[in-house]
Amino acid sequence: MNRRAFLKSVPALAMLASAKSNLFDDSTTASAAGPIPVSITAEGVIKLSKPDLKKGIPVMAALKNRKTTRDISDKKLTLQQLSELLWAADGVNRPDGKRTAPAARAKYAVDIYVVLPEGVYLYDVAKHELALVTKGDFRKQAGMQDFVFIAPVNLVYVLNLKNWQEKSQPKPDQKQDRWISIELGAIAENVHLYCASEGLGAVIRGMIDGKKFGEVIKVKPEQVLLAQTVGYPK
Repeated sequence: MNRRAFLKSVPALAMLASAKSNLFDDSTTASAAGPIPVSITAEGVIKLSKPDLKKGIPVMAALKNRKTTRDISDKKLTLQQLSELLWAADGVNRPDGKRTAPAARAKYAVDIYVVLPEGVYLYDVAKHELALVTKGDFRKQAGMQDFVFIAPVNLVYVLNLKNWQEKSQPKPDQKQDRWISIELGAIAENVHLYCASEGLGAVIRGMIDGKKFGEVIKVKPEQVLLAQTVGYPK
């Protein structure tokens, strides 16, 4: 590339760098190799980094620190933190595709939607990436309390029964709801324990308008089960 072509490219590169830096705060992830890059495809898919399985505090210390925090700041998480948060919640932790949270018959009936200031994403567990659902700030559709509207991350747990449609194993209706509730609770608690280890705050919320958020992601209101807000404590 000659000097003239390079100078022409500088504004475009600066705009791209600015757009990426707005998504996540990489200030705490700098190392000798530099900050963790944010890889976003043309389709809006965010490639998540691998979780650091050697970091964190002992389990007993995380249990001691585990608590509900509603007083959350607007400071953004790093891409590494978001990656580890989602992997801890319900990521694949074994070669057979099974996950950190239990699910009856490995049916996995809970999808995780990630509400960021820039858009709503669906966590693709198998690929460990975020798929863009819709652009825009929909935090006010993701809850009813003021802290939801400024928090950097809101997780919304949505019912997806596609894996329960298998005819060879008819679903036991009298137990299905109970099993899915256990799965949902385990995911939310995994998030709390990661936050306790990482020094983040978290709160599980039942206060979410299923109709409003369902319209954002195009699902029925009754599929919107629960929400959880994550961020740095003030």
